Amino acid sequence: MGLTDWMGSFDRARVSDLSLELEQAYEAALLIQGLELEYYNDRPVRPELELSIPRQTQAQMLRRFRAALQLCRTTLSDLAKNRSDLDSQELRQLTLIETVVSRYGVAGSLPSISRSPEMLPRSLLGVFDGVRRQLDPEAEASVVAGFRRRRDSTLVSLRILLLLILVPLVVQQVSRTVLISPLLDRVAPDVPFLNYTKPHLQEKAVNKLRLYQEELEFQALLEGRQPLTRDELQTALSGKASELKDEADGESLEATKNILADLAGLIGFVAVCLLGRRDLQVLRGFLDEAIYGLSDSAKAFAIILFTDIFVGFHSPEGWTVLLDGIAHHLGLPAEENFILLFIATFPVVLATIFKYWIFRYLNRVSPSSVATLRNMNGGG
Repeated sequence: MGLTDWMGSFDRARVSDLSLELEQAYEAALLIQGLELEYYNDRPVRPELELSIPRQTQAQMLRRFRAALQLCRTTLSDLAKNRSDLDSQELRQLTLIETVVSRYGVAGSLPSISRSPEMLPRSLLGVFDGVRRQLDPEAEASVVAGFRRRRDSTLVSLRILLLLILVPLVVQQVSRTVLISPLLDRVAPDVPFLNYTKPHLQEKAVNKLRLYQEELEFQALLEGRQPLTRDELQTALSGKASELKDEADGESLEATKNILADLAGLIGFVAVCLLGRRDLQVLRGFLDEAIYGLSDSAKAFAIILFTDIFVGFHSPEGWTVLLDGIAHHLGLPAEENFILLFIATFPVVLATIFKYWIFRYLNRVSPSSVATLRNMNGGG
């Protein structure tokens, strides 16, 4: 490995460590905000205040708060010298962490609701700090380093995203064509468990045979000739039954191949997730930046489109088509009762989770998007 490759590997490892450390502190800051909202009416935590909850619960809450606050403070001290390497989404996360930590003074002091006055407004100090960074002799090097880091983050995100899509598809198709199909074609007649779909397929074959008999009788009436004799009808039905049996056997075998190939694709997907856990962290930050970089109207539009497709009043038709396709792919009967039960429960659960996410997370990260969403929904 050359020096350039080694330096590239070192930079990617540093990027992953910074992203992971920042992500943990960001989750801790969100936890602190949640505690403030839930127990202190959206004000800073006050350990000396006796809450109307059991003392054991309050003690556990305060332990979680102190651990989260310590993690945020440690992260701020570690990332202070790497601020120029952060992208826009990570800078927003760091700003939230700084906002939370600033409410509780310096390390070691108890949280208090009072805040010491500042000599100058924070916004003015931010302007001075920005000018200082621009006049820094090493500002150009910092900008180039930040650009390289964002480029590496984008490349890593695109690579792991393609792997998550292509590896399961390739594994599924290759395993089905090269291994599963030849093996099952050879052993299918001798393995009973491969015929798990036959009862369902035999019922379909019986209905097709009954329809075929009615078609023969109808055709004879249309042509004005005598109906088929019992022997002629028996011969015709026997040939059709043999044809339907071969068709049912083929469908059962294809369904078994689909299941085994899907399992192979799932194994490939899990393997990519396990081997690329650090890359998945980078992908998460990349997607957060792409999503939260949208305008408020674009965010609200995407949310409404998603909810209307999956949990809207017209979504049952889509779920019915999807479940019918999955049942056909697996060679299973499309049970109407199961489909109706699924449609009556799953979209409701999905809508509840989505509303909770908007209330607990999006409402803090982007409150203007929530307001735009409510206006686009007619104030609901």
